Amino acid sequence: MTETDALPRILLVDDEPSLLDGLRRQLRREFAVEVATSGAAGLAALAENGPFIVVMSDFRMPGMDGAAFLAAARAAAPDTTRMLLTGQADLAGTAAVVNEGQVFRLLLKPVDPEVLNAALRDGVSHHRLVVAERELLEQTLQGSVKALVDVLALVNPEMFARSNRIRRHVASLLDELQTPDRWAIDLAAALSRLGAASLPPSVASKVETGAPLVGPEQAMVDQVPVVTVQLLSGIPRLDPVIAAIRYSRKGYDGSGRPESTLSGPEIPLGARVLRIVEDFEQLTGRGEPDVFAIEALKRSSGTYDPDLLNVFGRIVTGRRRMYAREVTIANLEPGMVLEAELHTRTGVLLVKRGHEITPSLLTRIRNYASMDAGVAEPVPVLSPTSG
Repeated sequence: MTETDALPRILLVDDEPSLLDGLRRQLRREFAVEVATSGAAGLAALAENGPFIVVMSDFRMPGMDGAAFLAAARAAAPDTTRMLLTGQADLAGTAAVVNEGQVFRLLLKPVDPEVLNAALRDGVSHHRLVVAERELLEQTLQGSVKALVDVLALVNPEMFARSNRIRRHVASLLDELQTPDRWAIDLAAALSRLGAASLPPSVASKVETGAPLVGPEQAMVDQVPVVTVQLLSGIPRLDPVIAAIRYSRKGYDGSGRPESTLSGPEIPLGARVLRIVEDFEQLTGRGEPDVFAIEALKRSSGTYDPDLLNVFGRIVTGRRRMYAREVTIANLEPGMVLEAELHTRTGVLLVKRGHEITPSLLTRIRNYASMDAGVAEPVPVLSPTSG
């Protein structure tokens, strides 16, 4: 690694090449500087040469001005600290940009070299703080949620077999969308069935098998997202997770619950993803082939985000092939999916069909296999390899 590689990387955007050359010479001892002479060139640099720790833009530029560029940069590189360089005459136009939180700092021309260097150092410190806090939040929450879900899956594998399938579908869709900052949607998918613990066993069984619900049973099922939100509301920093679950039964056209004025893209992305995946899982759980389930969702006009549904349909019809196999308990591996219910030799249900084998579940199965009742073998599974 060279000395330049170790310096914080910053991007300067201005339509005056001579100014950029001067700033590059001034800052090169403390920062690895890249420059762009327009907003479009700045966005290209972010996409092709990023990540950058700080991006600083002039306000007055032909075509895309600094405010528009930094707003686009915020979407393209949300962790990058954004700074705006402007003249006194531009203050009224830039106030809204600052107030909306699109820039970390506003600098006035002509800017003193020491002031500029200090502002950039603060921008670097801010970036490191934001990234460290996000990583700590994501790792802590995801680790805690994984432990919670694993424990609940061991206690009630029937209920959480569906959760695992939902999580796999959501992960595939987010991979295809290349969704940045996806941790909240991942957690929402993992926790979306948490409220199902409130359902009586007979109702939970109907939900899992797709049997018709009668009387007050549908109302109980409709309350599952509400119960989930109540269970999670005491955990700090879970607001985007809770929003995804709260609106997961909201139709794209604004119908459904909860009653609100939100519709279309105003509905959180995580909620729109969950609505598609949960309903798809409900249909396939009743025995509908994947292709027929997608077509059924497409016929429900106004319920689903059409763009997301089209992407999900392509994923489902073109997903990686899984091979049906029969394996012994000794040959079970994480990542395999149970193609049939798993019972002890005395007929006790251990795990329902569709559950993905995780390390903790594999330990549980092998513990049962070592007992007198044992586990019925061979085990039908779906595996990424044909054996």
